[in-house]
Amino acid sequence: MKLFHVIIALALLTCSSAQAAKIAIVIDDIGNHRSHLDAALLPGKVSFAVLPYTPYARSFALRAHHQQKQILLHMPMEAVDNIWSGPGEITSTMSAQQIKLQLTDALESIPYVAGVNNHMGSKLTQLPVPMHAVMETLSSRQLFFLDSRTSEFSVAEDTAKSVGVKSSRRHVFLDNETDKAYLAQQFKTLLRHARKHGSAVGIGHPYPETLDFLKQHLPQLEEQGIELVFASELTVAPNRSMSLLPVTSAK
Repeated sequence: MKLFHVIIALALLTCSSAQAAKIAIVIDDIGNHRSHLDAALLPGKVSFAVLPYTPYARSFALRAHHQQKQILLHMPMEAVDNIWSGPGEITSTMSAQQIKLQLTDALESIPYVAGVNNHMGSKLTQLPVPMHAVMETLSSRQLFFLDSRTSEFSVAEDTAKSVGVKSSRRHVFLDNETDKAYLAQQFKTLLRHARKHGSAVGIGHPYPETLDFLKQHLPQLEEQGIELVFASELTVAPNRSMSLLPVTSAK
């Protein structure tokens, strides 16, 4: 009987250790510069959030899809400081119908979109009524929502759950600063969260320093017991809950 218990314990331990912690890397703000096209060559399952109506949005999405990457719409949303977030911005003064039309048009401007995350949006993501219109639009297209967490008071995830939309959140901003020491520190924080909670989402930007750092470190993840997955793979169905972390920065 004791031998049986030992065998079971070893089997459970082996099964647990075989399940690698998972991270998703999302590169935001894609589309304004031709140099962004090279970001699609990052190794592995990297996800990219593309700004609508930018000069290289469509060409990047086509290239990234060819490289078997995942595409998100990086939807401009109203910020608390009233700084314009870009073409196609959704604001709190719009009706639900206007929001749905604006979001639908932005979605149709970029091919192969699998989900949406907010660009800025520290004001809009706090407001249940406009976010409900956003989630209804995503639900009709079976798209997920990734909350960039630009506000600690965001209701995006709760609203997504109430409408039946799969959702997730950003845990770490990788490159508020772009020196190597800061990037390494934030990347380490991301991996630590993933190991503790099973998964984590990190957001970066197409800065040369960030892309160089990721080119070097993403191929090393497997040997560290970390699996790189698409953002969609870390979304949570409406009847489950996500682990929470304090917001580390706002945009």
